[in-house]
Amino acid sequence: MEYKIRTLNIEDKNRFEKFNNDLLKEKNSGFRYSLSTIKEINNYEEYLVERNKLENYTIIPNYSTMTTFYYLDGEDICAKIDCRWELDKGNLSTEGGHIGYITSPNFRGKGIMYKLLTFALTKYNKRNIKQVFITALKDNKASRATIEKVGGILESYYEREDGEIIARYWVTTT
Repeated sequence: MEYKIRTLNIEDKNRFEKFNNDLLKEKNSGFRYSLSTIKEINNYEEYLVERNKLENYTIIPNYSTMTTFYYLDGEDICAKIDCRWELDKGNLSTEGGHIGYITSPNFRGKGIMYKLLTFALTKYNKRNIKQVFITALKDNKASRATIEKVGGILESYYEREDGEIIARYWVTTT
């Protein structure tokens, strides 16, 4: 089956629920590298409307507009990437970065995030954002290797209030 990278639509409800449930199970088991934004979605249609609104505006101060792209293979959603377009919002310029991403536990180690991250960088380039800031936990070797594979240059490390060390990278989109 050939993969697709795109935003979600109403027909993706079942595959999204499976993807999100797999991530929730992993997060609830204590997996450290899970995105903090992974949460239970009780109304997919409402979730989809809110996600689509975020592409153009946000009513929450210090939240960036963003687009979420998903990597689909057949009936499965394998991964997602959040492209945050405004680095000056909230803590994005310190520890959040332009991009947040996660791969389903069932699809890790297959190079999917490399493809998704490469795709996302072209979207930033089209918006004339030539430098993209990406972060990962210092000890998340897989994530850091993916960032470095797309050309990420380590800028520094940052210690969060909870003691976790964040590796901070810049990637050129041209």
